[in-house]
Amino acid sequence: MLRKLLISILCSLSFSCGIVFLSPYTFAAEDGIIAIVDDDVITSKDLQDYMRGIYSQLRIEGRTDQEIKDIMNEYQSKGVNQLVDDRLILVEAKRQGMTIRPAAIEERLNEIKGKYPSPEEFIAAINKEGVTISDIRKKIEDQFKARYVVTKDVRDKIYVNPQEVTEYYNAHIDDYRRRSRVFVQSIFVKADVNPDLSMKKMQTALDKIKAGQDFNEVAKEYSELPIIGDVFDDSLSPDFKSRLDMMWVGQVSEVISNPNGLYILKLGGRSPAAAPLLNEVKNEIYQKLFEIKFKEQFAAWVEKLRKKSYVEIKS
Repeated sequence: MLRKLLISILCSLSFSCGIVFLSPYTFAAEDGIIAIVDDDVITSKDLQDYMRGIYSQLRIEGRTDQEIKDIMNEYQSKGVNQLVDDRLILVEAKRQGMTIRPAAIEERLNEIKGKYPSPEEFIAAINKEGVTISDIRKKIEDQFKARYVVTKDVRDKIYVNPQEVTEYYNAHIDDYRRRSRVFVQSIFVKADVNPDLSMKKMQTALDKIKAGQDFNEVAKEYSELPIIGDVFDDSLSPDFKSRLDMMWVGQVSEVISNPNGLYILKLGGRSPAAAPLLNEVKNEIYQKLFEIKFKEQFAAWVEKLRKKSYVEIKS
């Protein structure tokens, strides 16, 4: 949640050098001024390099294809506004005199290197992306500066009052209500080839259970599928649900004919629908409220940075 939001912020801040690697995420090739931040001019090429830089960094860090796709789609949609915001954040970090210990940069660099089987494969990977070790160090330094200034000016100033947690819980209690569940042990045999033989097999299994043999042991001997197990009550077929609703815990059904085959069911337990206590979900609610406040206050903080600077985005 909040960690994912911070990652999306810190995955930006493009490499300061030009990136020649062509990612699947590209913009128009023609260059031109698309924004001005104080005395800094942002061109179409800057935006293209910015997106390539994010893509390259994610690949070097070993992110999954789905993670890369999600993050890149987010940045594609924000485009030049995200680039402007990132520049403003770094300007603010510089204004506040943010400095990063070289040891911290090296530690993070070593973490990235550690995702590769060997140093040689790491070098080959960054060469493929068209970047250098110095580029990565600069990227890491910028990310740390952004993190620290966002933490100092936004995150550390957020407070979620316990009363807010209680009020949210009372207003959204249905969102946390647990659905009823049942634990169902089962024996299944297909009946499409020889229905009579299948029924005879299931009747033998049922007789053994009624004679006192352990249900699980009989299931291991006869069942052609794993047990149904722990499931939501309302996810069962209407036929199974109506039967189980009439059974007590520990009861074993007769042989049930089903379009898929033959079943014997045993109701192993019930967990009725219930609303969790506040104490059980208070941490989850706290994180949700914290994330909401973070998004709001981060957006307001960036807007203040824009007002402190000259920002013009060309249409």
